[in-house]
Amino acid sequence: MADSLFSNLQKKAVLYKTELLIILFAAIPTSLFIIIAWIKGDFQVLDHSYWIGIIAYNLVLVFGIWFAYTKREMKLSEGILYVGIVITLILYTVFRDIIFTGDITQGVIAGARLFWEGKNPYVVAEIPHAQPYPLPFRYVTYAYLPVDLLSYAMLLGGLNFLSSLIPVSEIQLPGFNELAIPLPGFNEMGILIANLALMCVSIYLLREILEIKGKQAAVLGTFLFLILIWNNVCLAQTFFIAGWYFHKRKQTNLVIFFWSLSMLSKYFAGIFIVAYIVEYLRKQEYIEVVIKSMIAGVLSILVSLPFGIMEVLNSTVFFYNTEERILDGSFGGSIFSELILFLKLQDIIWLFTLLGFGVILVIALFLKDLYQRLVISSCLALFVITGISAQFLSFIILILIIAGQILLFEGQKVYRLTESPNHIAS
Repeated sequence: MADSLFSNLQKKAVLYKTELLIILFAAIPTSLFIIIAWIKGDFQVLDHSYWIGIIAYNLVLVFGIWFAYTKREMKLSEGILYVGIVITLILYTVFRDIIFTGDITQGVIAGARLFWEGKNPYVVAEIPHAQPYPLPFRYVTYAYLPVDLLSYAMLLGGLNFLSSLIPVSEIQLPGFNELAIPLPGFNEMGILIANLALMCVSIYLLREILEIKGKQAAVLGTFLFLILIWNNVCLAQTFFIAGWYFHKRKQTNLVIFFWSLSMLSKYFAGIFIVAYIVEYLRKQEYIEVVIKSMIAGVLSILVSLPFGIMEVLNSTVFFYNTEERILDGSFGGSIFSELILFLKLQDIIWLFTLLGFGVILVIALFLKDLYQRLVISSCLALFVITGISAQFLSFIILILIIAGQILLFEGQKVYRLTESPNHIAS
């Protein structure tokens, strides 16, 4: 029986040889990074070992560009997804004291609470944010965009209201005297429940987009979301998937609408909007360019206006180009951001960023294929954006899956961007 099991595993390994080598290629430096962090007990201060994270991150970006440019196809078995889920759960268990105490989670909680108290989080500097070096937090204005604030304020506020109807504030688990689960509200449990709800919505949308079984969509959705279930990227990713849902239905204005919501949660999603609109520029459909640009522009103004447009920009976009933000976010980031620090050019980071995005736009104009343009533009953008941007890799993986470049679940029909020459028709 053992010989038979070994033989089956060997056959599977041969079938997925290329895929396993690629995973190993990215996993070795990443694993070293995690092991050293575990030994030292701190993700933020790893002395000179931070280069391991930089290498892993940038290798993945280079591979993504090559993969998209050559239009290679890669198989990914359901088993590999299960392995990824298990590994993530193990890491959550090991680092359970770090995950929900970070500045992202605590910042979202504080911002949502301030909003419910009638304060403007983009003016009141009461949001915890990481220091360039270990604790304590420094306190700043809200560092995330208005749709992020409004969505989590609504979700956490709703959960807080429901929890207030229950006479106890926490649930005591039988047999575990020291372990009690707090009711969800303006706390870490509220973030977890909110993101699990977003994951469920995304699983349904993935099933509709890819035309796969519910169980398969659940495995894929769990894999994509689990590693960021404590992070507000879950919201932006859900809006991003919703945009693909309407792309398949050829409702392109709704694509821009939901991608704009994604952009107003995490501004990185704006890269996809530009890459999408370039399609109409190439076809010289200038009315469509104007309409879709207006959707993104007007929506951005409407959600920002109540908080003050300049206040929002100063707290979010411009804040991310300050020296202190580069210092506290550069750890394990792109080669570009690390080079800026090395050359001590923080004061003119905005110029490098502007030039970088200008080059990306030119490259996007020359790429004829929508799928290639989306992946390559976003990978290049991750080289330009300062700070740790590995959280956005899941967006790129989603494009590869939806385009059918990553082949999932043998025997299932997978939606491809290139199925129809009119796939982007209005």
